[in-house]
Amino acid sequence: MNDHITLFDFSGIYNEESFYQNDKSSHFCIINCRDIPGTNCMCDDEAITQIKKRIIGQAFEMTGLEDESERLAAFAKGIHFIDSGNYHYMSAIITDMIKEPFSLVVLDHHPDMQPPMFGDILSCGGWVMKVIENNPYVRDVHVIGADRELIDKLDKDDAKRVKFYGVSDVKDILPDTEYPVFLSVDKDVVRREELVTNWDQGEMTKSELLSFIKAIIKNKEVIGVDICGECAPDQEGIDVGKEAQINDEFNIEIIKGIVDL
Repeated sequence: MNDHITLFDFSGIYNEESFYQNDKSSHFCIINCRDIPGTNCMCDDEAITQIKKRIIGQAFEMTGLEDESERLAAFAKGIHFIDSGNYHYMSAIITDMIKEPFSLVVLDHHPDMQPPMFGDILSCGGWVMKVIENNPYVRDVHVIGADRELIDKLDKDDAKRVKFYGVSDVKDILPDTEYPVFLSVDKDVVRREELVTNWDQGEMTKSELLSFIKAIIKNKEVIGVDICGECAPDQEGIDVGKEAQINDEFNIEIIKGIVDL
């Protein structure tokens, strides 16, 4: 994994945060996606095309590689902040750039394996199934912290294609895989008392999440990471500035857990 850090700005919530503004590294960049229609929770084909065009341009600046496939593969092997959980489908877009066998390890309060509401559209609630069905390089999928009731509602055959773990299952044991890992973190796996996202949340503590990230970075070959789970800029019932600051501080801790171990 390289040390390139990319922030995808869809909602504007990162305007309430500053973790990326303090990073003076030339390896840090922001891709502004706020003007792309058709991206909130679901991502239509035209939006995917526009997002990929912006990634291709930024990936060239980051890597200098002329070959587009190599450029995108190098881009995927970085750290990506992808806004709130409404945009978790970005994980499918990013992992589609990986051109070697890999394992997908996801921390999320939701399985994200719902069938599309209509057509074959990519969504934040169904992106894991998209990866399983469409990515020829993924070898196994591990989902940690998903709500058991949501897992039980999945199609039985679909559920068998993923290994699910409770929070307690990974305190001392990491997912068993022989392949390089792409790690996808949705902060809604963390209990709401510690951190507020714009989705219902799980029971993992921030400390437990950081410990898991550090352990998998140390013990597995992690080739890329993405992080989502910010609160929403227009979220009702919360002090957005206060909760964004808590997320901001936690994002710094996550970065340090990945690159400063």
